[in-house]
Amino acid sequence: MTTSNPDGPPVYPLSKQGTFVSNLDRLRQTSDAVADAFRGIRRAADAHGPLEAKQRELCLLAGFAATRNEGGFRVHCTRATEAGATVEEVEQVVILMLGTTLGLVPVVEALSWARDELG
Repeated sequence: MTTSNPDGPPVYPLSKQGTFVSNLDRLRQTSDAVADAFRGIRRAADAHGPLEAKQRELCLLAGFAATRNEGGFRVHCTRATEAGATVEEVEQVVILMLGTTLGLVPVVEALSWARDELG
């Protein structure tokens, strides 16, 4: 779901950031074909296996938190709640990363992003 932006790539209302542009849109500026192929891979990954949308989105949040990918985390934070995740579930996913793959600072950052998006 995007809205038009006359000055450039689409703006995503999935993030509360005023002018969020996804990495996929940045890739599309260089190659529509590669961006379309990436979307195809993501659709195939979503369709593979028994996980429901909420479970998939929570898994993606863990990955985005672990890689400190703020943009991906923000977009999928909203998608997770749209798929039925609660704020508490999103926060638990982030907190579970503490001491496994993330230290205190990245966990606090991701919790802050979640609060910005879901607050």
